[in-house]
Amino acid sequence: MPARPFPDTLRQIRYGALQDELTDALNALVAECTKTNKTGELVLKIKLKPNPAGQVEVLDDLTVKLPKPVRGTSIFFATPEGNLMRDDPRQQQLDGLRTVPGGEDGEVRDVRSA
Repeated sequence: MPARPFPDTLRQIRYGALQDELTDALNALVAECTKTNKTGELVLKIKLKPNPAGQVEVLDDLTVKLPKPVRGTSIFFATPEGNLMRDDPRQQQLDGLRTVPGGEDGEVRDVRSA
């Protein structure tokens, strides 16, 4: 008897559920790898556990390692007390400088043209 092609056996593991999981996992992996331009990994392990009656139990383990997205960073300044602040505590404040609120609709106005 010739060797049975692997995809034929794969289709029958857990009544096709493994094949469906592999398809979904591969599609998700391709999407994430192309979106992040980073490497990912899909690993399928198949373990065979024979018994004296001639049966073989097939156990599968599917692991998917999606690439991690790039995370932003935040800049803080350390104070002498050991706290973190967004504003540099060593930076002097300029008197007379203030934040000007925008118009009600958020539109920027040019006061020179008034």
